[in-house]
Amino acid sequence: MVKNSKIDNDEIDLIELMYKLWEGKWKVAVAVIISLIAVISYQSTKINNFTAITEIKPIGDLELNKFFEFNNLITNTNTNTNTNTNTNTNTDTNTIGTSERVNAVGKINKITSLSLLNLYLDTLNDKSLFEDAILKFNLLETSQSNNEKEYSEAIIRLASSVKILSPSVSVNAIKGNLETSYHTINFSHHDAEKWKSVLTYVDKLTNKLTKKILIDEYNTNLLFLKNEKNYQLEDISIKINNHLIDYEREISDKITYLKEQSAIAKKLGIAINTIEVQTFGNEKALLSNVQTDSPFYLRGYKAIDKEIELIQSRKNKKAFIVGLFELEKKKRAIEQDQTIKRVELALQSNLLTDKKEFSAASINVITTKFEYKDNNKKMLVLAIVIGLIAGIFYVLISNAFQSLKVSKRN
Repeated sequence: MVKNSKIDNDEIDLIELMYKLWEGKWKVAVAVIISLIAVISYQSTKINNFTAITEIKPIGDLELNKFFEFNNLITNTNTNTNTNTNTNTNTDTNTIGTSERVNAVGKINKITSLSLLNLYLDTLNDKSLFEDAILKFNLLETSQSNNEKEYSEAIIRLASSVKILSPSVSVNAIKGNLETSYHTINFSHHDAEKWKSVLTYVDKLTNKLTKKILIDEYNTNLLFLKNEKNYQLEDISIKINNHLIDYEREISDKITYLKEQSAIAKKLGIAINTIEVQTFGNEKALLSNVQTDSPFYLRGYKAIDKEIELIQSRKNKKAFIVGLFELEKKKRAIEQDQTIKRVELALQSNLLTDKKEFSAASINVITTKFEYKDNNKKMLVLAIVIGLIAGIFYVLISNAFQSLKVSKRN
């Protein structure tokens, strides 16, 4: 019996425990309130960061239609350039590789929404624009750095944290359609208004730089095509001049030969043609078989001297130069080609060079999504739990000490 009594004394009386906790409910409530006050005070001093997600959209068809005439001129330019290149390669097979490389380098690309977007993104990925904007709008407080060098390095680090992400493709489960999103700018900060100002500034400056890059690119390619046109004219002029020089040499050699044959004919007393001609005839046709392997002086000095006289009296020598007329036609076609000049005029009157607003793409600042890390509710729940536990322990421990004091007195 003594043993059972001892066991009963060691058991925990749950009803008594619950009663004691009920008596100390206000102490538990105070512990919870203190815990909540501590967490709320901490949250009020803590900076609530967000992640901003902003879409980068290409220009639409309406904006792209402004370049319609310009793109048509560029298409004609590339076609003419290819034609000229193919013509040159047909006349001189040794320059095929060079001409193909030259044409590839000097090709002028059309303006498309994709090409503008890619150029816009390349400019944006430099991150130096974000550095300027962060500095301009004081996105980073100077008080956070000890000196100017540290502040500059901090701005560079902050700008490098800007992420430009490629679009993703998702499947709409309801309609079963593919939905393509846009490139996005992702950035974490705590001041939404300042970040919007940064995006607006960066968008305007990026379009301005993209426009300048496009103008420089087209001017470079046009200059290249002009130089290539001059090179083609120079090459054809050299060929024409070589044909003229070769003609003079060929005619000089021919006259020397004819004079020699004429002298032989005169020495032999052959005045007229003595080359045998065999004639074969039938009722329908006559065929002559001339023995062309006979010495030339057998034609007689009268014919030979007449040929010399006619050759020396030629006024239009170009008519007797084989291939010269084709070269002159090609030279004239290149000289009269106005395509490059028209592209220049279109470039000067186009949106690329006038003072109108130019857009290669746009940062959609208005639709920026701000995603906040919602840890406040979790922390409040955790504060309540911790307050309850602390309050319960306090009540139990304080009651245990009181019971111990009472037992000592007894």
